[in-house]
Amino acid sequence: MKSLLTLAVALTVIPTVHAVATTPPPPPEGASAGTALPLRGTPAAAPPELVDRATRLAARARAHARRLGLTPGRASAPPRRTDLLERRVARMEAVVDFLGDRREARLALDERRTTAPAPRGRGLDARVARAHSLAVARALRLGLTHPGALRPAATAEARRAQLVRWGAVAQWLGERRERVRPGERPLRQRVPHYDALMCIASHEAGPEHGGWQADTGNGYYGGLQMDRSFQQTYAPALYRSKGTADNWTQEEQMRAAGRAVSTRGFTPWPNTARMCGLL
Repeated sequence: MKSLLTLAVALTVIPTVHAVATTPPPPPEGASAGTALPLRGTPAAAPPELVDRATRLAARARAHARRLGLTPGRASAPPRRTDLLERRVARMEAVVDFLGDRREARLALDERRTTAPAPRGRGLDARVARAHSLAVARALRLGLTHPGALRPAATAEARRAQLVRWGAVAQWLGERRERVRPGERPLRQRVPHYDALMCIASHEAGPEHGGWQADTGNGYYGGLQMDRSFQQTYAPALYRSKGTADNWTQEEQMRAAGRAVSTRGFTPWPNTARMCGLL
C-alpha cells in the first residue's frame, strides 16, 4: 500500500478555484476579441457539473490533509478537457478515500507501529547505528530536535527490534516534505523529565501489571501509580472527564506527573525514584 505521504503529494496539483476552471482560453495572437475562431479540432469543454465535482473533491482532500497535519502545495488549474478532468476526478476520489481512513499522523514518531519484518544478518550493531543516524539527520531537516543518543540493546533480538523501529522512523521521515508539528514530536521531546518518569514507570507498573493502564485494586492507577488525591491535584480536568489515570494516555499521565515534579521533585515516588537514582 502506498504510504500516506506519497499519496498526499497528489494534493499539490489538486484544483481549488472554480473560476480558473471555467475561464476560457485567451484568443491566439493576432485575433481580436470579436473574431470567431474555428471550432474544428477543439476538444469539448468540461461540463460545469464535472468541474463542480472536482472542486468539491479538492476541498475534501485538503480538509483531510490538514486534519492529518499535511500541508497541501500550491493548486494548479484543472484541465479544461472533459477526458482529462475525468481522470483528475477519479484520481482525487482515490486520494480522498485513502486520506479519509488515515489516522497515523496523529501519532508521534515514537508511537507509530512498525510492520517491517525483523531483519537478520551480519553487522547488526552497525546497521542499527546507521538507521538511527539516518533518522536523526532527517528529523533535523524537518525541524525536530535531536531524538537522543542511541542506546544499544542487550540482546540480538532487542537490537533487531531497534533496527526495525529506527528504519521505520527514518523511512517515514524521508517521505515527509513539511516540517513536523509540535504534537508529532516524540514523547521524549514533548514531555519534561521523560527518561526519569519512564524509569519510575518501569518499576511502578511494568507490563505484567498492566503498564500505563494498570489498575490492580490497590488504590493506585496507571503507569506511575498515582492515587486519586494526586490525580485530582495535578490533573483535575482529566480526572473529571476520564476518571482514574488508568484511562489516560501515557502522555497525559506523564504530564500530570511532570507538574508534580516541578513543585515536589520526585518525592511522590520515594522508593522507585531512589532506584532510578533520582533521590
